[in-house]
Amino acid sequence: MDFARSKKKVRPISMVPMINVVFLLLIFFLVAGTVEKMDVIDVELPEAASGELLDEGHVRILLGRYDEVIINDMPVAMSDVETTIASELEHNKERVITIKADARMKASRMIQVMNYIKAAGGQNLSLTTEQQG
Repeated sequence: MDFARSKKKVRPISMVPMINVVFLLLIFFLVAGTVEKMDVIDVELPEAASGELLDEGHVRILLGRYDEVIINDMPVAMSDVETTIASELEHNKERVITIKADARMKASRMIQVMNYIKAAGGQNLSLTTEQQG
């Protein structure tokens, strides 16, 4: 017996599923890749009408509204601030020291920390603020 063979239709290869997978991977890596460094304590920044954007530098000091002092993500007692900063500036006195202070803390606390920085040999000081508006 001789049966007639039917020719199979050639299906075109659809690119839609591959495009869906590529976009899904793209979205996944965009979401997973945006990691922002979070501060150890919540600090509400004061506003400034003027100023320029500077690199945060290498020594970061966070001053919280409840008298917390954190230097480079390590909690420090107020009595140890000067020695900690002096050890941070031991090899390079030109390092930028950035103070990020809560707007509701006492100004005398900020002045005390700035005096400790000066006594430790700090020369480059930067204060972090938020832009008005």
